[in-house]
Amino acid sequence: MKSFVYLSILVLLAACGDSAPKATNNNAAIPVTGSDSLYKAVMEVHDVAMARMGEMIRYKKLLRQQADSIKGLKDHDTALVEGLENAAKDLNDAEELMNKWMQEFDPDAAGTTEKDMTAYYSREKEKVDTVKVRIFSSLEKAQQLVK
Repeated sequence: MKSFVYLSILVLLAACGDSAPKATNNNAAIPVTGSDSLYKAVMEVHDVAMARMGEMIRYKKLLRQQADSIKGLKDHDTALVEGLENAAKDLNDAEELMNKWMQEFDPDAAGTTEKDMTAYYSREKEKVDTVKVRIFSSLEKAQQLVK
């Protein structure tokens, strides 16, 4: 009976083992590898840019409303209308660029080796940085026109 209890305790201890969560590629809370760090950086840039999407939608609507209002005036400033419409188009293009990047981003396509994953996430980081710059610059342009 005593040996059964000891055996049971040993089995339980072995089963419990180290229950701390293990870091895995792309899902590590604390990046372990270079590719983990790059993946995290890509997602951080994505999150920062995505946080501005609602603002982009509001500005597109506002710019189009202002352009339509000005067009309704008898002697309207066509350059101003064109500027408002171009700013709305820039916002729309930046939004489409983000949507395209999100559709094409596929962590499963990164490969299985550290070298392949690092290369993939480096390319994606460059792409998402470009998307972020387009979003922020188009928003800045829209904000200046609306003032």
